[in-house]
Amino acid sequence: MTADNPLTDYEAYLRLKGASPRTIELYLHYLGHLFQFLKVEPAAVSTLTTAQLRTYVASLQERGLADKSVASEVQAIKAFFHFLVDEGYLDGDPAARLPTPKVARRLPKTLTVEEVRALFGAMGGNSRVDGRNKVLFHMCYVAGLRIGEAVALRTSDLDLDEGVLRVVGKGDKERRVYLKAYTVELLMRYIEQSGVSDFLFPGRGRDHITVSTVESQFSRYVKRASIERRATPHMLRHSVAVHYLLGGAPITFIQQFLGHERLATTGIYTQLADEMTKKIALETETALEGIAKKDRGRVKEKGPRYEVQKDRWDRFVRQALGGKKAARWQPP
Repeated sequence: MTADNPLTDYEAYLRLKGASPRTIELYLHYLGHLFQFLKVEPAAVSTLTTAQLRTYVASLQERGLADKSVASEVQAIKAFFHFLVDEGYLDGDPAARLPTPKVARRLPKTLTVEEVRALFGAMGGNSRVDGRNKVLFHMCYVAGLRIGEAVALRTSDLDLDEGVLRVVGKGDKERRVYLKAYTVELLMRYIEQSGVSDFLFPGRGRDHITVSTVESQFSRYVKRASIERRATPHMLRHSVAVHYLLGGAPITFIQQFLGHERLATTGIYTQLADEMTKKIALETETALEGIAKKDRGRVKEKGPRYEVQKDRWDRFVRQALGGKKAARWQPP
């Protein structure tokens, strides 16, 4: 371990493990806050106690941070101390019994099939940018890609003869996505017309298009498609998972398709599918809806007479339940 700053060793470990740059940045940011609050240099990490760590976590809650934010910081602290113990730098782990706030798991936001169709219908235009964007968002949906995965795609990741896409996800884990014929044709036409040879969606210079540019372009199409609620490009990944489930795909397929390590992570999409099924069941008009509406109309037409008969029935039931001699019920 580097004597002056053990965080340097931890950063190197995270990079070797394949953590994303964003994860590394957040973990080091959280740990920097910890040492600053406790007024302890990172080199003196072995002097920290469980009581001190608990005091820090309590300070986060006192500041009014959301449970999810506090839980993220606690996770970063636990991971750091677990690294120190695992590598033999500490004999005991002061963070082992650090309480983590329970965070209610929120359902991912999705787009309906109709909204997705409207969105892609709004991506018309013959400009080079519109052509690139349509292919990019098409891949986000049909391949269930995270935005970072989509912008980093290279032409070498495609095997158009076999219709297979190689995706490098979180932790540098690879997965294979099988593409349908119309997607392969779209990609072949795009590559031929755009002349791309390295990054599939190039930006300025030699790098790929940025995530912020993608998000800005997506917002433009959402507005053009008259989708009134807030929508992000990441929702395409969530949406296709739910749409596959509604189409009868097994949950294990969704797990492999999205590149989830644990099936429990994928399980939340079944709840989304249930919610969508419920919405469809309650809001879709079937053959009997018209008859039901007419029946309700007849009841309404009865007006006061119907209410009088209802009151007579209610009194009859109350008398019967109370053991009193009820008047003989005469139906209307």
